Amino acid sequence: MRTIITLTETRLSKNPNTKTTYVVDSVEVSEVTSRQHSLTTNDDTVKWFRRLGGTETVERSYTSAGYLVTKLTSTSPDRQTKVIREYKFKTV
Repeated sequence: MRTIITLTETRLSKNPNTKTTYVVDSVEVSEVTSRQHSLTTNDDTVKWFRRLGGTETVERSYTSAGYLVTKLTSTSPDRQTKVIREYKFKTV
């Protein structure tokens, strides 16, 4: 059995009129390998980005491939940009 991982990457920028809302800049959908998924969502990678000053929020849930990261939200250190990566798993 093979698992297909679909990544939906949403890039947001800060709304200049408010303090807490963001505006969608772009949405990209692509397929990633399980190796790319594990390197991106690795605990060491997340900790490294947190040390740079950004905010990393990880959401895990049960998938057909196991208990894995399904959503990764990254906010830049200056809080002006945010990237939301959502993973969908499909076993073929």
